[in-house]
Amino acid sequence: METFTIQDIHKEELKILDEFLRICKKHSIEYYIIGGTFLGAIRHKGFIPWDDDIDIAMKRPDFEKFLSIANSELPHHMKLLTFNNTEDYRYYLPHLANLNIEIVEKRNEKKGKTINLFIDIFPIDGTPNNALLRKIHYFRILALRLLYSWYYIDEIDTQRKRTTLEKILIVLGKILPTKRIVDPKKVLNRIDSILKSNPVEESDYIGTIMGAYRVREIVPCDFFGKPTEYQFESYRLTGPEKYDEYLTHMYGDYMEPPVDIHASQHLVLDQIEDEKS
Repeated sequence: METFTIQDIHKEELKILDEFLRICKKHSIEYYIIGGTFLGAIRHKGFIPWDDDIDIAMKRPDFEKFLSIANSELPHHMKLLTFNNTEDYRYYLPHLANLNIEIVEKRNEKKGKTINLFIDIFPIDGTPNNALLRKIHYFRILALRLLYSWYYIDEIDTQRKRTTLEKILIVLGKILPTKRIVDPKKVLNRIDSILKSNPVEESDYIGTIMGAYRVREIVPCDFFGKPTEYQFESYRLTGPEKYDEYLTHMYGDYMEPPVDIHASQHLVLDQIEDEKS
């Protein structure tokens, strides 16, 4: 077992990013850095020092195009993992992964369960323009996300801070016989179908509702606007055009780091194996 520092993680993730950028450039695919990656670009001109992942989003047409070509373009030690192409992969969001490096997620530290080092790829989807229909749309997605979470209730992150409602839902999930009545892949396919039902180009509000912040990740379409370049480490990466509006909506006073600066870390950095072939 080889020990990696967070700087090693950053270095390896940038190698994955290189392949992502190469494919996007070759096939004229637009993308946006989002979440902590975008916040890092604005506040630190690179990685947030204690952050250990890269978040990238694409509007649904570019997302689907990337899904269709990525694995034919990637080197043999990398793969775009999806719930459709990998048997034991249980996430809706694809991971662009380095198959030679395994990591342990903090929530699975005691179990010793590993996954491949990756960067997250998010679809940016549209929502109904009618306010009531938009709320119904949110409810459908969140209900399916909850049902899916209940199926994997034994693997839920118990260290994450949660609201009283979330704690009640977790208890309920442990009681219900979800594993006997739910087909998780059917749930993911249903989520996928609903997300695709509102073309992003025709929607006033768009975003990445499958992210950790759920509905908060839906913003006015002009927040994303035209992909705009920002400095990130030695790269010029594209992110939402209205950076202040987007980051204020997501994080409030985004230029002020949180008191607990390790709150966003989700990888156990001292349990990483490099299985070079």
